[in-house]
Amino acid sequence: MALKRKHLKEAKSALKSMSTRREKKLTRADFVAGLIQDIHKKMMAGFSLEEICEELNKTLPDGEQLNMNTFKTYVRRARTQAGIAPTRSWTRRTRPANTKAETAPDKGRTKVRKEDHASDFRDQGGEL
Repeated sequence: MALKRKHLKEAKSALKSMSTRREKKLTRADFVAGLIQDIHKKMMAGFSLEEICEELNKTLPDGEQLNMNTFKTYVRRARTQAGIAPTRSWTRRTRPANTKAETAPDKGRTKVRKEDHASDFRDQGGEL
């Protein structure tokens, strides 16, 4: 049996009607990404992420509410994708933490400095 042009037209119309029947389910990450501009405005107004998350959870159905740590991750990711700078600038240590191990420049091996612990122990006046 050969297909006719009317079959092609019917198939196209069937595909078009399929896209209107099914609604795409919105993920939580997409939900936050869609609201990132409003979330950022509230953060600039002085609201904390905890307060914003609590308010958004009031609008969501039970079982679909956002966990606080997950919400922070989604906000961070959505901010990066939207090109929005964080509201605070975080500083890091300017110098590395003190360590007892140093690298020897000639061999690339780790050399451990020995400390004198004799001064830490006081004579208790007894025999061992």
